[in-house]
Amino acid sequence: MKTLIILHAAADAPDNRAFTSIRLAGALLADNIEVTLFLVEEGARLADPALGEINPCRELFYELIDAGMQVFICGATMRKLGWDDGYTMPGIVRSSMKALSSLMTEADEIVTF
Repeated sequence: MKTLIILHAAADAPDNRAFTSIRLAGALLADNIEVTLFLVEEGARLADPALGEINPCRELFYELIDAGMQVFICGATMRKLGWDDGYTMPGIVRSSMKALSSLMTEADEIVTF
């Protein structure tokens, strides 16, 4: 089974949607479900190296990447944030809306936060 999680909520938003999405991804991985996370708009800030180390999402996010979670980030959002083509984060792939469309077609479940 494949689950796609689309995150467009900021990692530091007071409603904790980003943290909930990361916790859900961890639970799915623990159940041997393939998880892909697509970061777009404010959700892309989860991949910001400047995100505070005390942010509850940060540590779990990188643990899940190490555990096999695939992570894609919207290239248009990266441009909007001023992250140039040289910007790289280990385990995170620059992507597009076209690629998101393909990921959605392949997924058995889609969850948005």
